[in-house]
Amino acid sequence: MRYRLAPIAVAAVFSLPFISLSPPVQAQVKPCQGTGTDSAVQSPIEIDRSVACPGTQSALAIHYPYRVGGTLLFQDKPPLGEVSEHDDVRFIIGTGGSQPYITYGGQRYNLNNVHFHGHAEHKFAGQPFAPLEAHFVHERATGPKGYVVFSVLIDAKTFRGLSQHDRLIKSPPALGESRSVQGVDLRAMLPDSHATYRYTGSLTTPDETGSYFQPVNWVVFNQHAKAHQNNIQSYRSLWGPEGNRRELQENDPEPNIYSYH
Repeated sequence: MRYRLAPIAVAAVFSLPFISLSPPVQAQVKPCQGTGTDSAVQSPIEIDRSVACPGTQSALAIHYPYRVGGTLLFQDKPPLGEVSEHDDVRFIIGTGGSQPYITYGGQRYNLNNVHFHGHAEHKFAGQPFAPLEAHFVHERATGPKGYVVFSVLIDAKTFRGLSQHDRLIKSPPALGESRSVQGVDLRAMLPDSHATYRYTGSLTTPDETGSYFQPVNWVVFNQHAKAHQNNIQSYRSLWGPEGNRRELQENDPEPNIYSYH
């Protein structure tokens, strides 16, 4: 993250209702009447909309500039030199100019990167896996380490032009290589509808210590985004049939899931 940001217009602010299940604010959360837990579980999970509890907390504010620049990296995690399920193509936000961030539970989380998994890691009960999933990784700006991750499921479509997701998955760098990308519209990468399902889980790829860090506040968008099917197929072809995803995790008890519409 040592690359310049392109010139940026005034940041746009979005409002989303939220629930923060991190330990510092857990006492503020109205208990879910389900049979699950508000403690962190292993991610990803299958989300059953029919058993989700209504969310009751105040707004989540998204502060994304109109355009950002950074570095597109085909990350090479161990085993080095070969494509593995822990590798991904990620857009690392540059450090110059306005930093994209959110406020969640009264705390600031800076957007660190956007990366992709194929096929998707999360899924909705009764529906097939989406062919791709984007993770917007926000890291707590101060205090103990913590994350809020937006999950955006991506469908394969045919259309003229490129979506903002296409810009990042089309013709990625070689494994371990990177290149500069400017003028990315982060807002256009989120679905038009901001209805979400939320739970407390873990990372889905190991961190630098090799562990699946917890807790992670997951915000899974109900509506899907889109990318061109040719670019999704090309991205998926970088891996074998298993893709670069973590399997659905079995948790006992299962997490409480909160719905915001």
